[in-house]
Amino acid sequence: MKRMICALLAALLLLGATAVAEGLKLTEALMIYEDYDGNREDQTVLDGETLQELQDMLVRARKNEAQLENCTMNCTLFCTMENGVIYDFAVATDGCPYITDNSTNQTYRLSDEDDARLWEIFDIVQEAMGYDAAWVLNW
Repeated sequence: MKRMICALLAALLLLGATAVAEGLKLTEALMIYEDYDGNREDQTVLDGETLQELQDMLVRARKNEAQLENCTMNCTLFCTMENGVIYDFAVATDGCPYITDNSTNQTYRLSDEDDARLWEIFDIVQEAMGYDAAWVLNW
């Protein structure tokens, strides 16, 4: 039983690498934000150039495994590949540059530049998140 579970987890980990190795591309990215105050927003990206940029950011982040440090993960990012496979990530919404692959529970750190660009791409979602007191009060 343990071997079967380990094999399944290994297969899930390899799916992302396989998609990239096979040259599969993102066809859609959907980010959904929900918080405990009832705020909700979603944004879909379909532009090929932006999707390629997003895919490149995720591939780079995959090289930077990290430990989640009490970050608020109120966004879900669904990435649909051209073969129909959907990858599900939790995205930090409190300024932490972390994403977590929900199928493996592995967390990765985005570079500061990629984190900033992620929120430029999903600007409508970021607007729905409101303001961080540290930004407003310049702490």
